[in-house]
Amino acid sequence: MSGIVFEDIGGVPIAQDGDGLLVTTDACLLSAFVRRNGKQRICELCAGDGIVSAMILAQGKAASCVCVDFQAPLCRLAEKNAVPFDGKMSVVCSDVLDYRPERVFDAVVCNPPYFVKSAKPADNAVRDLSRRESTATVSDFAACASRILRDGGDAYFCYDPARLADLLCACRENRLEPKTLVNVYPDSGHRASLLLLVAKKNGAPGLNVTRPLLLNEQYEKIIKNNTIEFLYE
Repeated sequence: MSGIVFEDIGGVPIAQDGDGLLVTTDACLLSAFVRRNGKQRICELCAGDGIVSAMILAQGKAASCVCVDFQAPLCRLAEKNAVPFDGKMSVVCSDVLDYRPERVFDAVVCNPPYFVKSAKPADNAVRDLSRRESTATVSDFAACASRILRDGGDAYFCYDPARLADLLCACRENRLEPKTLVNVYPDSGHRASLLLLVAKKNGAPGLNVTRPLLLNEQYEKIIKNNTIEFLYE
């Protein structure tokens, strides 16, 4: 890491690697996708520097968040970012294949790597490991989410629409029943650029595909309120 940059998130300065992955639309939408519940315990898989957990806590959407990532440099940044939250945010440096907490969680949030191992590597090692499946596949992330969730708990995913089938299969294989799917578009003239999915552990079958989320019309409001309001209308 050659330099640390800061960005204000809910009034809290968040440290990030200037050469790595900065705050993205993915992170903002994933935190906004999480339903507000001030009593829930959340685990963030592929947490990186903990930006999604910081957004969730800054908006009072959870009582606590545990950030899990296997890259030590990002975990050190996440530990810095946890300081303003007075013990509500903690960090575990672990591969998802090995992570087995003592207590289960009410919800899991996860923005897994979008690209398979054969994808062209990025120039930056930290960025490459965040974007490309290395030690774990999307099925491994779904398996971990299921393992650490309480029965009836929710797993929130942000993923590449081109790999929707992979994500749905991974969820079903691990007793995570897909419940709500949001397709995200830059505007009405383009194909989907992102998807948001919530799956319930041991939930009943039945998937609600919402109306499209058009970023050119709704993104500023989502950032301001940290919620996707039409999901609850």
